[in-house]
Amino acid sequence: MKRIVLVVLAGLLGAGCQSDKLARPTDADSDGLLASSAYTLPAPNAHGLRVMAYNVYLGTNLTPLLEAETPADFVAAAVGAYAELQQTDFPSRAGKIAAQIAKVHPDVLGLEELAIWSVSAPYVLGGPPAAPFVIQYDFLQLVLDALQARGLHYVAAAVDTTTDVAAPVATAFDGSGNPITFALVRFQDRDAVLVRAGVSFTDPQHGVYQTYLPLNLLGNETGIYNGWSSVRATVNGQTFRLVATHLNAEYGPVNNGQAQELLGVLQDETDPVIAVGDFNTGPGVTADFSGTYDLFTGAGFTDLWPVVHSQDPGLTNGPNDGVGYLGQDLVLVPWPSLDFTTRVDLVLFRGNSGRPTGLHADRFGFQPSDRTASGLWPSDHAAVGMVFELPMHVAHWR
Repeated sequence: MKRIVLVVLAGLLGAGCQSDKLARPTDADSDGLLASSAYTLPAPNAHGLRVMAYNVYLGTNLTPLLEAETPADFVAAAVGAYAELQQTDFPSRAGKIAAQIAKVHPDVLGLEELAIWSVSAPYVLGGPPAAPFVIQYDFLQLVLDALQARGLHYVAAAVDTTTDVAAPVATAFDGSGNPITFALVRFQDRDAVLVRAGVSFTDPQHGVYQTYLPLNLLGNETGIYNGWSSVRATVNGQTFRLVATHLNAEYGPVNNGQAQELLGVLQDETDPVIAVGDFNTGPGVTADFSGTYDLFTGAGFTDLWPVVHSQDPGLTNGPNDGVGYLGQDLVLVPWPSLDFTTRVDLVLFRGNSGRPTGLHADRFGFQPSDRTASGLWPSDHAAVGMVFELPMHVAHWR
């Protein structure tokens, strides 16, 4: 994926600092193995395949940047975006994300929005990076480290890199407020399949969808890209392919086109397929995104959540993500709960020998006790964890 350099001036690096404005949780933090809702999963030593899907939140709201119509608007949005990245404190959130993963103890899982934020400084406007990029936050490594600290060992078996954007930012100003030094701040978005140590896997693959959302940011042509990652794993003597993806959230036809590409990748797969991730589609989504859900079900995939919880919508995402804008000002909003309105984080199954059996499913990461000590939610999404037995695989799917 080529890197797009946006020539934009913004006082980002000094803009963000940790804040104590978020309400602290009233419940004690807990990293135990109990599920976070009325349902419980079998204990980690129980028989069955354990899978999970989790969008961990890239750390800031990029929408104001994408909607900026003037350089001044872009500067203000960039300042807010970088400040929000500091305030959403991924090093602390990574510990709570690992705590949710520990509750499921998955054999395989898909993670989305595993951002890398890095800085090259000093930077001369209009030129190439003059210094190597230094990573400030590597979300994937922070999650792996947090898991290891809990005695859980996972390998990043397949990783895609999608959107990759760098922007010049002001780091110092003269007495009149004019920028005098700059750095180049780079954002890379990634998704990954993690496999628990001891689980056998082969054939790691990843890709970026050719269907993407083109953008023109103040005359610079760029886009929002999405991708997929997969492995072929064997658990309890049965082999399957797990694919993790994050489909476009901004425009239904792009979301739909990416789904068609993924189905094309999987069309000749002969092993059972488990597709997990933030699909930005699901039951009850707006009409321009609903066709994507129908594509998967029409291609033989079963949405597993309603199989076991037919009366529970299992909502995983919504407008209140713990931070936000009031008017034109970025503020930390102490949402008392995550006000979910849709179920877009899915576990889909396709096989040739029936559905999984012994299915258990739960959501994680949305209870007050799941928050960090400063009150931050682990993510703006709930995680979905499942345990089930694969049907016996006796013949080719197609």
